[in-house]
Amino acid sequence: MKLTRGEFCQFGIHTRFELLKEFGKHVVKRKVKMQLISVYRIFDFYVEVCENVGSNSLEKIEPLRNIQFLELYKTLES
Repeated sequence: MKLTRGEFCQFGIHTRFELLKEFGKHVVKRKVKMQLISVYRIFDFYVEVCENVGSNSLEKIEPLRNIQFLELYKTLES
């Protein structure tokens, strides 16, 4: 199976999450207040996942449009 970024966006949030669990590779994560923000690589693109730690719920799963955004994560890890 292989999906494009556009095809991935056509799915709902829970299906996107299942696709990430099956085909994605976790790259990095960070915590901002009550949000856990993770980045996954799936197929040929990166996806950002925002989870609310307090309510243990998914808030957003969206492809990253700019890979340079990953530099923010590397800066925060240092």
